[in-house]
Amino acid sequence: MTQEDFIDWGTTEKYKKEIGIGECAGVVIDLIATLLLESQEKIKNAEETFDEGKWAASIYHSYSSMVNSAKALLTAEKTKVNTHNSIIKDFDEKFSASGRIAIAGGFEELVLQLNKNEPSEVFAKSYLEDAKEFLKSIETFRTKELHEV
Repeated sequence: MTQEDFIDWGTTEKYKKEIGIGECAGVVIDLIATLLLESQEKIKNAEETFDEGKWAASIYHSYSSMVNSAKALLTAEKTKVNTHNSIIKDFDEKFSASGRIAIAGGFEELVLQLNKNEPSEVFAKSYLEDAKEFLKSIETFRTKELHEV
């Protein structure tokens, strides 16, 4: 591709690199903060579905929150986050195994509990608490990391 191959969104004119208004001139967002906010929303979804007696849905949202939180820290480390399996493996290597974030038994064991348990009220409640604690540890780690920079 050459510069001539590009056009501005919504126009037929050739793209001209300049400072101005448009999608490229938007506000810079903190991707890591956005991912952690999504994790908080997933926790809320887990709580709501738990309160509705939807154990499997609650477990799914708790799982999603944990994987998403791990994805946030891996993204901050500029690690590729293509699949849930790679996120789980890479998080264990970069954070759990090194002791940067203490997780008894490792992240894989924590997050994949859902494969070893039936979707019951007891497990959904326990898994939700695990997800909340995990998110809290990630947010604490991230805050500390930002203050050290």
